[in-house]
Amino acid sequence: MKKHLFRLSVIVLVIVLAVVSFYMLYVHVPYYNYHHGLDEIRNEICEKNNYEYLDYFNEYHGKETYYILKVKINDMEAYVAYNQKQELVDTYQGDIASQDVVKQAIATRYKEQKVQMNELDVAYENNKFVYYGKYQTKDTLWYVYYGLNDGEFVKMVKLGD
Repeated sequence: MKKHLFRLSVIVLVIVLAVVSFYMLYVHVPYYNYHHGLDEIRNEICEKNNYEYLDYFNEYHGKETYYILKVKINDMEAYVAYNQKQELVDTYQGDIASQDVVKQAIATRYKEQKVQMNELDVAYENNKFVYYGKYQTKDTLWYVYYGLNDGEFVKMVKLGD
C-alpha cells in the first residue's frame, strides 16, 4: 500500500512541476519580457530628453504604435508622443479635461447602449492627444475618443453587432 501511495505522490508532484514549468515558460516569462522592454523604452526616452517622468506611460496601438508619456518639461506638466523609432511626434502642454467629466459624457452619449467606461487612457489619434477608452459586451467592442484638452467627442469605432 505504501508503495502505491509513494508512486501516486510522485506522479502528482511531476504533474504539478509540469504545470508550473509550462506557466513559467509560456506565460510569466513572455509577460515579464514584454513589460521589461516597455520599461526600457520609457527610461530611454526620458534619459535622452532629460524628462522628469510623472508616472504615466501608455503604449497605444492605433494605425501606428505610439508611446505616450506624462513628463515635466521646464517645470510644466506635458504629454509627449513618440513613435516606434522613439522620435518625438507631438507634445501637449495645457489644460486637460477631467476624466470624470469625459466618463459622464460617454455615459450620457451612449446611455441607450449602457456603455460605461471605467478607465480612460491617453492616446495619440488623428494627430491629437485624446482620451481613449474601450468597452466590450458579448457581441460588440466600442472604442471612444474624446479630446484631451476639451473633453469633446472626437470619434467612436464600434466593432461587431
